[in-house]
Amino acid sequence: VQQRLKRPGAWWRLEQAEAMLALRLNRVNGHWEDYWQDLIKQAA
Repeated sequence: VQQRLKRPGAWWRLEQAEAMLALRLNRVNGHWEDYWQDLIKQAA
């Protein structure tokens, strides 16, 4: 996470950083597909 958020020239608002962290945690914890399927269902 730190590597992604501390790229040269990058700046983040708190909301954006929290969203990025949530995505990365879903991927690391093996919930990536579940996350996207839930998002698709909510959009429908």
